[in-house]
Amino acid sequence: MRYLRTQVLNRRSPQDQRLYVDVNNAVVMKTPNNLTLPVGTTAQRPVNPTNGMIRYNTDITTGGQVEVYQSGTWRNLRFNEPGKIVQQTLGVGDGESVYFGPISPSPASYTSTQSNMTWDLVQIAKNMLVIVENVIQLSNTNYTVVQNPIIDAETDTAYTSVPASNGSTTLYFSTSIYGSSASGDGTYVTILFEQQDSVPFAVGETVVIAGFSPSGYNGTFTVYSATNSQVVVTSNFNSTMLVAGTITSNYAQYPAVNLTGASVSGSYIDSGTTVVSYKTDSSTGALTSINLSKPTISGTMAAGTAITIHENSQSGNGYYVYFSSPVPVGKAVTALIGFDQ
Repeated sequence: MRYLRTQVLNRRSPQDQRLYVDVNNAVVMKTPNNLTLPVGTTAQRPVNPTNGMIRYNTDITTGGQVEVYQSGTWRNLRFNEPGKIVQQTLGVGDGESVYFGPISPSPASYTSTQSNMTWDLVQIAKNMLVIVENVIQLSNTNYTVVQNPIIDAETDTAYTSVPASNGSTTLYFSTSIYGSSASGDGTYVTILFEQQDSVPFAVGETVVIAGFSPSGYNGTFTVYSATNSQVVVTSNFNSTMLVAGTITSNYAQYPAVNLTGASVSGSYIDSGTTVVSYKTDSSTGALTSINLSKPTISGTMAAGTAITIHENSQSGNGYYVYFSSPVPVGKAVTALIGFDQ
């Protein structure tokens, strides 16, 4: 009688059942311990890999990663914990801009750490959630994703919120900010906000108040007085405030592109003046101030003076969301990134 024998891989112990090949040529492991994978760097990968190879790559992400050669490429194993979704504010619409970005982390980066592959732009767009203010946008209908775009030149007009004396190198503009509290006495409404670098609204200008509760606080009003921490408008509302909202000048500007290096012109502005740096409100994205490469000239610039800021066309570096039409003024663009993790 002929007997079938299990092939044991341990030559020193013919009865060892921890690792053996059975009669069906299946490799069987019977050990409560572990299997240690080959460990090495990316440069130490097999020269001629074949599908099904598995190893631990010490170069991938922090501490290394298990990778498998599948369908002709090395891919990282996915774990069962949830992926990290990154929320990024890409900018605020100015009624002209259609490019918003760059997306961070870069799609090429976060997909390559997962599978060492760069996805095409259509797939990248589908694996994002893009929201304009509170409206979800549809990929490849409302927006696409493009790489290294040429962003068109733009010209914006901002209005100073406070006077600027001869020789000033910083100009402050009427803007948009969030209020913290509001109260009314039947003649005026006073709205408090976080202290600003300068007075954010000019006396006599028109502002739009929105998002407050009760709704009687909301509407279009004329600024009666303003400081760097409050604004008083003409209004006969006098109820107790429950929820705070925003105060926005009709002149508010929302730079959707980098203003550094943009040319500046207007009354009291020397020729050849450019923007050295600028600030926007962290919550609304509205322009609050610019620093000039040359000081102002010829006397004091009054509050409410128009300043023209011209941004030349720019080369975007990285991946950008490209909308089929300009994003409306003041509408924030937010992207949720990482659904493909």
